[in-house]
Amino acid sequence: MPNGPKRFRVLVVATTVLVILVLLYRASGLNRIKGLGLSSATGFGKPTRRKIWQTTKFSPMSLEEGDRKNLEKWDEMNPTWRHEVLTDGGCDEYVRDRFAARPDIVSVFTGLKDNILRADLIRYLVLLGDGGVYSDIDTQSLKPIDQWVPPEYKNVTNAVLGVEYDTFGQDPAPALLIVQFVNWTIMSKSGHPLMEMTVRNAIQAITALAERQQVPLSHIQANFNDVLASTGPALLTTAAFEYLSEATGTEISWLNVTGLTAPKLIHDVLILPVTAFGNGQRHSNAGTPDDPAALVHHLFSGSWKTGSHAFKAMIQADHQG
Repeated sequence: MPNGPKRFRVLVVATTVLVILVLLYRASGLNRIKGLGLSSATGFGKPTRRKIWQTTKFSPMSLEEGDRKNLEKWDEMNPTWRHEVLTDGGCDEYVRDRFAARPDIVSVFTGLKDNILRADLIRYLVLLGDGGVYSDIDTQSLKPIDQWVPPEYKNVTNAVLGVEYDTFGQDPAPALLIVQFVNWTIMSKSGHPLMEMTVRNAIQAITALAERQQVPLSHIQANFNDVLASTGPALLTTAAFEYLSEATGTEISWLNVTGLTAPKLIHDVLILPVTAFGNGQRHSNAGTPDDPAALVHHLFSGSWKTGSHAFKAMIQADHQG
């Protein structure tokens, strides 16, 4: 066969290229664990990526045994979901690739050096860019994701938020809100206006923080209050109320979500009671992790929340363990 050697050379070249691509893929900061492509089975309305997103400073293989087991539990509980673990370098790679047409996002994220601001911002970015579920590396999956949204809400829910704490109308501690949503676990459709609004507000807040301190982004020194307001749960909560108010044409505030004992749909965002994501806390009438309503348990290990911030110590003191 005269074409035999030529075909063989083409096959060898193609195989070599494939091997190189696989090696480059494995060497990148983006660690793809498992999963499927697109599906609308979760009820986000239009099809969205069934992805679980988590971040870690270094390779998942370097995690402590407890964090590795928690990571594996997410896979066991959600075998049809693709699991993406971004390292620090992988976060930069993801942002440059996914938001190549958004230089405002790329310049702010890649310019940041503060680990907490980066860790907060990337969770909103992966949900804006791809959608799915983001959850901190120090969380435990208690119920399959496909059970998070009640059947009656499956076809009309495009984002899911959970209450972190509820003061039931009492004045909160300084820098805190009357009712606040967690940002350690969030579910959202890709491109959702809530995530767009959250990212926009975070970019503006981070830029303003650098301007106030008269330093480049890489030299920002963020204290506890700065984190809450610039990228943390206070920012997310404020953006959620802003989005829902615009979407419904009426003012939505803590009054609409205080004292929840069952999931509540406002427009296309499902708000879960505190026990869903905030179980194990000594406030807000939160249930325990073995409560039937508990979906995710946050261990408050704070693998990224170390250094100059007092965040880890403050919340651990108010947690049941």
